[in-house]
Amino acid sequence: MEFFDAPLLDVLKKVRDFVHLGHGLVTHPMAGGLPPGTMPYKSVIVTDAPASAPSPQFVSIIEAAITANTDARTRFYENHFDDYAKLDLALMQKGGM
Repeated sequence: MEFFDAPLLDVLKKVRDFVHLGHGLVTHPMAGGLPPGTMPYKSVIVTDAPASAPSPQFVSIIEAAITANTDARTRFYENHFDDYAKLDLALMQKGGM
């Protein structure tokens, strides 16, 4: 497990790096169907070991997530950060793709 305390786009680009190395996406980077820019936290699970080649499907998914979030307007309320974290955890517990 790696934790990145970084803006959402940086996290998604790090996931893209893993996908380009052949790692698969276990959870969708846009899990929950929430509009881009509505969550200050984003957990994405990738496979532990890379495949022999990147999956075109996973590359497409992560690139679409980056594109969707590139121009997203964000406004987060500090008193709700606990709620945002709980929602992100719930989405990860719900699971896969």
